[in-house]
Amino acid sequence: MLQAQNIIYKINLYLLPLALFFILISPALTNIFIVLSVLSSLILIIKNKDTKKIFEEKVFIICFSIFILLLLSYMYTISEFEQYYEIIKKYIKFLYIPLFVYFIRIQNNSALTIKYFIYGCTLILFLSYCKYFEIINFSNFYNFLQSFNISQTKIKIIENNTAVFQNYIIQGIVFSFFSFLCLYLFIKKSNFIYLILSLLSFFNVLFMNDSRTAYILILILFGLCLFSIITNIRIKLSVIVFFSALLFTQVSENLEFRIKTLTSDLAHMQSNNYNSSLGLRYIWAKVGLDNLKNKPVLGFGAGSYKNTCEIYFTRNDYSQYDLYVTNNPHNEFVSLSTQLGCIGLSLFIAFLYFLFRDSGREVLYLGIALTVLISSIFNSAFYDNMLGLFLVIIISILYQRDLKF
Repeated sequence: MLQAQNIIYKINLYLLPLALFFILISPALTNIFIVLSVLSSLILIIKNKDTKKIFEEKVFIICFSIFILLLLSYMYTISEFEQYYEIIKKYIKFLYIPLFVYFIRIQNNSALTIKYFIYGCTLILFLSYCKYFEIINFSNFYNFLQSFNISQTKIKIIENNTAVFQNYIIQGIVFSFFSFLCLYLFIKKSNFIYLILSLLSFFNVLFMNDSRTAYILILILFGLCLFSIITNIRIKLSVIVFFSALLFTQVSENLEFRIKTLTSDLAHMQSNNYNSSLGLRYIWAKVGLDNLKNKPVLGFGAGSYKNTCEIYFTRNDYSQYDLYVTNNPHNEFVSLSTQLGCIGLSLFIAFLYFLFRDSGREVLYLGIALTVLISSIFNSAFYDNMLGLFLVIIISILYQRDLKF
């Protein structure tokens, strides 16, 4: 009996670390380890009679409130059941946060989880450089996955030069946090391996990846990390100026590409063509504001954003609006305010507030809170499967008070 308990304990110990290890490698394996972690968490809570502990933080209550409101919105949602059910499956991630905080505390494996995250990101970072410099040809491997219907990887990464198994946006965000984490660990431990990994992932995001979200995030996180160790006010101001300048005057082919894309997007928008990254986000934000105006209190219900898009574009005589219709507005504030109105939006803002408040002055925790905030501004962070799961796990690490490396 004791031997069986030890085996179960060891299995539980590695579930979340393995989920984070595979976050950029295999969505299927990540999902498997997440499901096992959820089940193990629930079993431990019931076994230990620790139900109260998943409500002990205010942010946990907000997580439950957001999800319960989404469930109850079935009574008035304008979406079809399939869309409603899809949203419920995606936003159930909010419930994972209190479960995983409890699970990590019981297993005391936060450092192990971070270690496995570093292992996984290091592997993908190596493969990313191999792909970018054409040391390894991934085309045959992608074609193999597609031909046997194992994965549509090549389509998902949008033929990006550095993305390996995930799309470039998610990989860019994860690499941004990875770079920040390694810099943080270098400062803490003076281990130059962390510095090398931090710089390699920094240059990968800044000069090789196409994700504007990651570009903004990594500069903010790097600035935060450096700002925290500098005591001289003049040097602090110099750091702010330097990273602000980098944000707007990055000298590389990548910046030139970004400027051309931005100029092209603006030109298309002036011609009422919103079929571009910037154009789509602009028109989706307009739809979101219109939704908040029309249903300010409770919104249109779970899964309703797609329906509201169709209503808005039909009412305003947009041509070829099928290109703009989606259930994912790429902004968490727009997504939740449409579905749950000002009540849902207020809860999500409160959720972010408590993340920052509970971070205290700890740089790593502030970096986690900033990663969630920036991801939510430029993407529907919790709507997305892998990005949402990544954020849920690192938020769970934020609430480990005795984190030691």
